[in-house]
Amino acid sequence: MKLEPFIGRGLFVLVLLLLVNIVNFIDRQLPYILVNAIRAELQLTDAQFGLMAGLPFALVFSFCSLVLARVADRVSARLVLAGSLAVWSIATTLSGHAQNFGHLVAARIAVAAGEAGSTPAAHALIARLYPAHRRGLVHAVYALAVPIGSTLGLLLGGWVNDALGWRKAFIFVGLPGVLLAVVVWFGLRDTAAAAPAAPVAPRGFVQAARHLFRSRSYTHTVLACVLFGIAYFAMSIFSPAFMMRVHGQTAAQAGLALGIASGIGGVVGILGGGVMADLLGRRDARWRQLVPAIGVALCAPAALAAWLVPHTGAALVMLTAVHLLGLLCHAPTWANVQLLAPDDMRATATAIVMFFITLVGASVGPLVIGWASDLLAPRFGALSIRYALCTIVVFMVWSAVHFHLAGRTMARDVAAAR
Repeated sequence: MKLEPFIGRGLFVLVLLLLVNIVNFIDRQLPYILVNAIRAELQLTDAQFGLMAGLPFALVFSFCSLVLARVADRVSARLVLAGSLAVWSIATTLSGHAQNFGHLVAARIAVAAGEAGSTPAAHALIARLYPAHRRGLVHAVYALAVPIGSTLGLLLGGWVNDALGWRKAFIFVGLPGVLLAVVVWFGLRDTAAAAPAAPVAPRGFVQAARHLFRSRSYTHTVLACVLFGIAYFAMSIFSPAFMMRVHGQTAAQAGLALGIASGIGGVVGILGGGVMADLLGRRDARWRQLVPAIGVALCAPAALAAWLVPHTGAALVMLTAVHLLGLLCHAPTWANVQLLAPDDMRATATAIVMFFITLVGASVGPLVIGWASDLLAPRFGALSIRYALCTIVVFMVWSAVHFHLAGRTMARDVAAAR
């Protein structure tokens, strides 16, 4: 039985999933606003910080997401969701006790292992609980955690860092997640959709992946997400450093400014993308992919302007536009992934996309931007981060092309998945 997302049990589950995702993005965003304080105390370079935030996190997150997704599909999405939340919340508190680069990397690896199971399990629950014609909006509400969590991470991180230091910031935001994990475990215990709706023949991961990649729409969606992920991860990690070095802001000021930009832009972009994809997709399935394509294409010039305009206020306006336009793709993309997947592959379909986004996007983007910033520093000094960030627009345009190509076969591929 499908639930209505905004009444009764359907509303309770959706709010609970939203809260889990908010905690996810608070913990994920937190290190970025603490970049200067961490670098100063632990004596890290930009390349090391980019490595810490990128490659080790990406490798663990990517592979763990595949394993935990199969557990969510074949055993229990509730178990994966609650357990993942507890693990990454404890690991976040441990980040505040790091004494060197190795300790910090180890703690972030543990965070990655926990966070890997959250989104695949949540997406599987959404697909099984809510009707297809409402999923774009449901995914949009769930994805509001991106701007809300990122904003809270920046605001809380900047405030606690300035008042008590970066170590207390990790502890301050990590502990509430452990309590929420208990609520998730008991709050979802009577959820009937914790397993596939009907018995299915067991399929291994390789068989499931082959099935999914036979869909041209799914394949192009993966490529589009990876390319946009390279740009978006790099921007998320180095935007605080950009505001502090180029525009002379403190950690608290940068956290507030970027929090407002990502909050306003993200909320409007995510909700707008979900609503537009649901409404236009009923008339023509191609619009489910064209909405992301148009948003990401327009995001590129907005990002270039954000890095190059000299005035702080103008830069923040353009960064707000970047979040709004870029995140038009968020809700439609995850709704489309679920439409293209059979019921026993819901979590796996999400995990495969996340695997490639994280393995390539979260590792390549931050590392390249950090390396480029270090390379340009002898010539441009603190402004090197500005010119390094300009390179991400190439990946945005390339991503838009693949979103467009995904729309060409969307109707046929959705029908084949059923």
